[in-house]
Amino acid sequence: MTSTLTPHTAEEHQADPLAARLAFDAAIDQLIQPNMHTLLRDSGAVERALAPCLIDQLVTATQPGTERTGGSARGSRPPASLNALALVAEISQTLRSALAALGHDLFGTGARPSLAGQLRLWASHAGSWQLEDVDYLAFAAQEAERWVAAGRSVLNPAPAYRLRGHACPTCQHTTVLVWSDTEQEWLRRPALSVDTDRVETVCAACDSRWGLEHWAHLGQVLASQRAETLALDCE
Repeated sequence: MTSTLTPHTAEEHQADPLAARLAFDAAIDQLIQPNMHTLLRDSGAVERALAPCLIDQLVTATQPGTERTGGSARGSRPPASLNALALVAEISQTLRSALAALGHDLFGTGARPSLAGQLRLWASHAGSWQLEDVDYLAFAAQEAERWVAAGRSVLNPAPAYRLRGHACPTCQHTTVLVWSDTEQEWLRRPALSVDTDRVETVCAACDSRWGLEHWAHLGQVLASQRAETLALDCE
């Protein structure tokens, strides 16, 4: 069998400069601009509160005592949100390389700009990219949009639906210890849960995962452990 591939011109591959610029600017604004939240009190009063920008919230989440990942462990209290640490480290490394290529020395004399400041410095070159390097502008927009999505996922994780009373078919654990910011102590939680964001069943003890295509088989395995209906609770 043969197939005919339609050749693409350079113009068809080139990103739209205006669309790329708009996407980049919008993503950068979401990372570095403070957010205004409207709060409705029980009394009916409406209050407005200014929240720190997304990148500053992520940096704060890397500090001890601010973890929000809901991860499991069997040792001492986690030092910080590991997901936030990984994302901040990725953003820092990308910006350091990009700014160095643009002639900015972050390790020179004087105070190093904050991560928000580095993003502003990086974004200040968007005008020249729009004219001279549209492909890089499109890449930068995609990276910034991905950081926004990942940052929001770290700070506001999707609720986990726990499968109580069932053992993981892989490691046989039924529960794990999870640090609670509210209780300020380790609490025992079911090992198995449903990740509604990725549509997976996950074991917090061994990190085994079962996608939607394996749910029928997993349900049979869990049903064989106990005849009663799965108990679900939402955190």
